[in-house]
Amino acid sequence: MQGKKNLKAQQRESSFRQIEKMHPYKMFMVLAIMGISMLFLFLVIAYSLSISNSLLIDQVSFPKMFTLGTFILVASSFSLSAAVKAFENDNMRRLHYMLFITLLMGVVFAGCQVLGWLELNESGVFLSGKSSGAFLYVISGLHIAHLSGGLILLAMTFWKSYRVKRDPIKALVMVTNPFEKLKLDLLATYWHYLGVLWVALFFFFLFTY
Repeated sequence: MQGKKNLKAQQRESSFRQIEKMHPYKMFMVLAIMGISMLFLFLVIAYSLSISNSLLIDQVSFPKMFTLGTFILVASSFSLSAAVKAFENDNMRRLHYMLFITLLMGVVFAGCQVLGWLELNESGVFLSGKSSGAFLYVISGLHIAHLSGGLILLAMTFWKSYRVKRDPIKALVMVTNPFEKLKLDLLATYWHYLGVLWVALFFFFLFTY
């Protein structure tokens, strides 16, 4: 019994040590993801409570552009993963290209969301209308707001890759810098998280709207 207690104590101590050794940027990312998750969980619960029979669900179709945007956002995660792989293989041209593809798909996804809002508006669902309909705008809008941060980071990384891809020395410095790899990994983690979050929200909306 005493041995089991000692083993559990050692495991807890090992976990704390891992947390202490975590890079501050990684810790910030973990806390940010936790905070964003709690925010959207609260909004989803509020949305669920606001759903009422008075909303004419049968007369309002789910925005088709939301569906298209979901496929595009999922595809962008694959292109960003390819960018990370290109960085690990010191292939700056492919890194630059895949970052551009990811950035482009992110912008297209944002455009699909806007078009989806227009579809909702044309169907008679307004931001200032019934709360259950308004939550669609609020939740998807907040997701776009968080995605905008990722787009900014993507644009900065893309521009940096453009500057260094023509200079072998700068490219070598970049790919051998652990901090650059850390930033790209954190960007990928954040982007993948937003993709998973939107897919979860999409299916939740799809089956409850």
